[in-house]
Amino acid sequence: MKKLSVFIAKGGTGKTTTAVNLSAGLAERGKRVVLVDADPQGCVSSYFNIEPTGGLAELILGEKIKLVRLRNNFVVMTSGGSRLWDVTGKLSQTPDRYTHVSKAFARLRDCDFIIFDCAPSLDVLTYNVLNYSDNVLVPVSMDYLSALSAVETVNAIHRFRETGNGRVFGVLPTFYDKRTRMSRIILRMIKDHFGKLVTETIIRTNTQINEAPSTGSTVFEHAPYSYGAADYLNLVDEVDARL
Repeated sequence: MKKLSVFIAKGGTGKTTTAVNLSAGLAERGKRVVLVDADPQGCVSSYFNIEPTGGLAELILGEKIKLVRLRNNFVVMTSGGSRLWDVTGKLSQTPDRYTHVSKAFARLRDCDFIIFDCAPSLDVLTYNVLNYSDNVLVPVSMDYLSALSAVETVNAIHRFRETGNGRVFGVLPTFYDKRTRMSRIILRMIKDHFGKLVTETIIRTNTQINEAPSTGSTVFEHAPYSYGAADYLNLVDEVDARL
């Protein structure tokens, strides 16, 4: 069972979109995937218009949960809605505050991938998820502040490795547009800084990717022949081959 978190300490980088389409693509390849909405804002739940109850918050509390089956081999665990804010606050008050997610998922079986869509903040819940995860994928959009956040995020993950889990699988460039000078500059910047950590896959700016959430569908369903779908299929291949 492979455990991957999609995380950067900044919003607007395509984090949820990446978690959704990576999960869906792996499921299409026959992998059994659980996508966990680990963001109290419930972005995955909003993407698919799912009621965010009976999810991660309830699992941590030891209560009854309800997995939502979306497609063949593809199920979602919602965030638990506003309850996850309350749970996050309580976690920091316990001596073993970084192990609650690991304990909660200890009974989970019969899946090939667990993928977490994390909140864009380094709080106690995120550290719980990183502690449970084997790998972290860091999506960075082609702007200067996102590049800075990627550096801070990767450094934080490396520091956390001294006590927890979650090595950096890769830094994923998103919203890339080769026609713009800024995209080319930022891509070169992150390649110079991160070197081999930068993924072979680059997610290009694509209207169809942005349209898909409004229909509650993945990019593969909404626009299967778009280059957005092609880019995410490349990411699926890279993740499947390397994990």
